[in-house]
Amino acid sequence: MGLLSLLPSGAVRALRKFMLSQGRRMGSHRMLATSKSRALRAISDAAKLSPAYRTLLQEHGVDAAQLGPQTDWNRLPVLTKANTFERFTLAQLSRPLPANALADVLTSSGRSGRSYGFRLTARKEHEEAWFSIDLGLQDVFGVDEKPTLLVNCLPMGVVFRSRAVAVANVSVREDMACSILRDVGPGFQQTLLCTDPLFIRRLLDEAHRVGVDWRALNNSVIVGEEVLVEAQRDYIAARMGIDIDRDPHRIVGSSFGVGELGLNLLFETRETIRMRRAMRNQPALAQLLCGSAAALYAMPSVFCYNPLRTHIEILHPDASGFGELCITMLDSHAVIALPRYATGDLGRLISSEEAAQGAAMAGTAAPWLPLVAIQGRINDRPAGLPSVESIKELLYLDHAIADQLSGAFRLAKNGTGGIQLTLQASSHAAAVTPVLHAQLVNHCTRHGFAELEVELVEPEDFRWRPLLDFERKFAYVAAAAG
Repeated sequence: MGLLSLLPSGAVRALRKFMLSQGRRMGSHRMLATSKSRALRAISDAAKLSPAYRTLLQEHGVDAAQLGPQTDWNRLPVLTKANTFERFTLAQLSRPLPANALADVLTSSGRSGRSYGFRLTARKEHEEAWFSIDLGLQDVFGVDEKPTLLVNCLPMGVVFRSRAVAVANVSVREDMACSILRDVGPGFQQTLLCTDPLFIRRLLDEAHRVGVDWRALNNSVIVGEEVLVEAQRDYIAARMGIDIDRDPHRIVGSSFGVGELGLNLLFETRETIRMRRAMRNQPALAQLLCGSAAALYAMPSVFCYNPLRTHIEILHPDASGFGELCITMLDSHAVIALPRYATGDLGRLISSEEAAQGAAMAGTAAPWLPLVAIQGRINDRPAGLPSVESIKELLYLDHAIADQLSGAFRLAKNGTGGIQLTLQASSHAAAVTPVLHAQLVNHCTRHGFAELEVELVEPEDFRWRPLLDFERKFAYVAAAAG
């Protein structure tokens, strides 16, 4: 058992307070410099422990024995699922470790449909995984001062361990989640709900049916799995009675993780949420944070990250600074080391100077951690089709319309070269109501999407693969469109 697990609760709370205060004093410039140094150490460790990584280095003409401060990063391999999990065995990718030393296995989402990536966790690290989760919860929600219940509705076996909050891991069971919130939640000063942007629609309907009082629960939401757009944030907040722009305690925030690397690698705070929302009405702020005056639709997410846990690069940035997000985990104990792992997401690093200026323009304090803007999945932006995020923004602008949809849709080129938007109604009654289809067509035209051919189908007729079962990430773009 690790030392952290042996500490009493009071000592752990004091340690969290000390670490957060030290991080704030350290400053982002020093943290980023430390991050790059630790990333190089992680690369050297991977070369020593992973036969697969040594092979990749050799193929790129890099001598593993010569890795050091002088190493040219541009010559180092960029890892992907294709050149790691689809090429090598787990034994070749992993550091030497007996099977009985493993405590946890987590897969990637399998969204590509070809294979899965894996994150294996050794028993010692697994026993102390709660600490980094609790550190983030304390920073954003002050869980050391407020008894907190966290209800985790994330799918795919994603579970949380915590010593700071009570956790209910219910996966995609809206009935269980709402029963716990309604009957157990009132015993806590605040509740947190972790879910994804599609499942929360079903959960909100169930909560209304069984009488969950979100205000009385002092509930906040953390959304993962896919991009949360501002119109959907507004919709969720309205259903839960949260005043996003004024409430000092409750938030609707989002978190970004990668199954092969870890959870909550990037995360929103009250400050970054305010900065992103301010971009909608301040083109100069969008120009500053995004490198261009971004459009109203599909505003990039603005995330914080801990550079002492992850080193972040942007590969092949364009003129605005957006390129593919590349992450190196700095944990020296990783069973499968994946340095410079390209995630398939479009991102842009935001400098500390841009962050400070942007926060001032948005009327908020500057975040103490570095920032990165994330535009969404690269494969969700095929040529000739609107982005997935822009369609999400469109569908949630009118809450009366959004109430009648499940949130699932499919974008595809039709046989005549037009763009087909197939929407899943939330019920049979909504699907067969001609008024709703007419409203959708007018809504698309009014907001600049007149080219879309809108089809509204009943819930059971929306049979895209993978099926919308909330257990896996849903593919909004038809494969043929790519």
